[in-house]
Amino acid sequence: MPEPTSSKLSAPRIAETAAGRILTALLALFYTALATTAAGGEWHTLFIPSCFLTAALLVFCFCLIRGYKVPSPGLAGWLAVGLGGGYFFLRAWFSPWFYESMADLTLIVTALVMFMAGACAGAGNGSKSTLPTLAAVLGLLNAALWAYQNMAGTGASWFRPDYSLFGTETDGTGLFGYKNFSAHFLSITGFFLCAWSMASLKKWGVHLFAGLLLVAASFTCDSRAAFPNALIGVTLCFFIYTSSVFRNNRKFYTAAILFFLLLFFSTAYVVLDLTSGAGSLTSILDVFTFGNRITLSKLAWSLTEQAPLFGHGSRMFTNLAVEFFPFPNVPNFTHHEYAQAACDYGYTGLAVMLALLLLFISLGFRSVLRLAAEHPQVNPLGPAAFCALCIAAAHAYGEFIWHNPALAGAAALCCGLSCTASFSRIKASRTGGRLVLGAGAFLLAALSVWYACLAFPTWKASWQAVPASSPDGMPMLEQAAAASHDPDLVRRNILHAAGSSPPPGPGRLRQLERQMERAELLSPGNHALVAAKGLLYMHQGRYREAERLLRPYVSFSRFDDRMYAWTTTYANVLYAWCISTAPHSPNKALSMALAVKDLMEKQVRFWNYYRIEDAAMRREHAQRRNEVDMVIQTLQARGAVPDDSWKE
Repeated sequence: MPEPTSSKLSAPRIAETAAGRILTALLALFYTALATTAAGGEWHTLFIPSCFLTAALLVFCFCLIRGYKVPSPGLAGWLAVGLGGGYFFLRAWFSPWFYESMADLTLIVTALVMFMAGACAGAGNGSKSTLPTLAAVLGLLNAALWAYQNMAGTGASWFRPDYSLFGTETDGTGLFGYKNFSAHFLSITGFFLCAWSMASLKKWGVHLFAGLLLVAASFTCDSRAAFPNALIGVTLCFFIYTSSVFRNNRKFYTAAILFFLLLFFSTAYVVLDLTSGAGSLTSILDVFTFGNRITLSKLAWSLTEQAPLFGHGSRMFTNLAVEFFPFPNVPNFTHHEYAQAACDYGYTGLAVMLALLLLFISLGFRSVLRLAAEHPQVNPLGPAAFCALCIAAAHAYGEFIWHNPALAGAAALCCGLSCTASFSRIKASRTGGRLVLGAGAFLLAALSVWYACLAFPTWKASWQAVPASSPDGMPMLEQAAAASHDPDLVRRNILHAAGSSPPPGPGRLRQLERQMERAELLSPGNHALVAAKGLLYMHQGRYREAERLLRPYVSFSRFDDRMYAWTTTYANVLYAWCISTAPHSPNKALSMALAVKDLMEKQVRFWNYYRIEDAAMRREHAQRRNEVDMVIQTLQARGAVPDDSWKE
């Protein structure tokens, strides 16, 4: 008598279910929204990605409840999520700097989600993956937008409503609003597609040509990042191709790839010595992308020594560096991800980052070795992830790519791919792992809802706002600043109100001061608020307080008014103080006027050196210089002599 067969059906893999396909679509929409609305932008532009992310995480929880098989990321994956994600998440969560920590929390949540998405995508054979198509679409979209902006001569972005609210700090280029980010995204996306095609059974196809087109497009972004990226990418793609065509030569490919990696990292160590921030070949760095950023990395290492174990806190380098940085450009990041990690998260955070990065690169290297060993089925996403990770790890020496949401998500996706694509058999997560995944997904969904609710008022206002250059009032900017008390929004609101006509009255000034105080409570030590605070003091007649507040920011050769306007504000404060002081203390007024004249001359030299041609700004500057000259001549004609006692 035959034995009865079990009627219990095996649970399907998550990728084979309708819910799994919906989850894939939601994650694709999430990353698309991330790249087209929030990459390199203001914090509130993450509203739409947060909505897609919330939906995706809830669908994932539904899949876990239904019992669908979810691939386990393995030991390496659990170490990354638990050790790496846990350390950085807790360190950012308990940081006292609200908006800085919120920005890093956004990056960490994005990285965790994209990492698990990569682990699931790498669990298959890679033949039906949507990742290459998604990468090609986003890369070509970025290239098309970049070409349109160059031909039309405009920096406006189709996907960035915040530009209508704030105006651009830099020229908008591509999806990212910044040429280096666009160049790096085009480069790593292109080489990801090339490496995926090289490792596939079908070596020639539309993805390969799309990848080559994107790599070529990266050279048109006027960014020196394209050359080193191409050098590394071409070398790695060559070995991936030869490994997939000429098999059974594992020793040769192992030695060759290890040699090239050793050569690259040893060269990088000499050029940018990790122990001191800079090596002996500093004159060569301008050929690549670093330039005077060596000074930034030196400063980051020296700041790390003040809090070596756990660092100063999320993105604290930006606030701390302003006190020491001697160059004209205002430092927003270290432009050296490893030094930034050491400064913000301590040597503990740097060690965790380097250990996990080396682990994932090693797993990706294992995927390349499988190509050379005649495995019947090799997931080509593994070698592609290996190529992209090596490029990102190299470029992190000279740019802050992992502080960009879209690029951080792409790197985390490649790390997740490396965890599962390099193994021939992938186990499903057990009960304990499923509970951890479910609890984590639910927590991240709750955080995404909180983030979306926090960002919605400002995001909504950004759609209806008038341009920042408009002479009319900006009620939507006022509404956005009052709703969030974001330091940057408050700063822009104060600057716009102070420059409006007629000038704000006492009641309006008190209201703006309360806004500023609330912003300082949320982000203490925020140096971007200083110029706005100085303007408020000036309009209130508190000239001495304003001058003392702004003096440290112009005591060095820091005359870049494109971002924070410290120098221009200081000159205006000093000039206003000079005019009010002249009737009763002409000697002090003359000293102030001479200081303003010297400051404005330095500004002109700076503009000439950096070829800053802003006709309106230069006209206004020339008019103010004429006024200062007339004040000086008048005071000298009255017999005044300079008295510097106001500086005491």
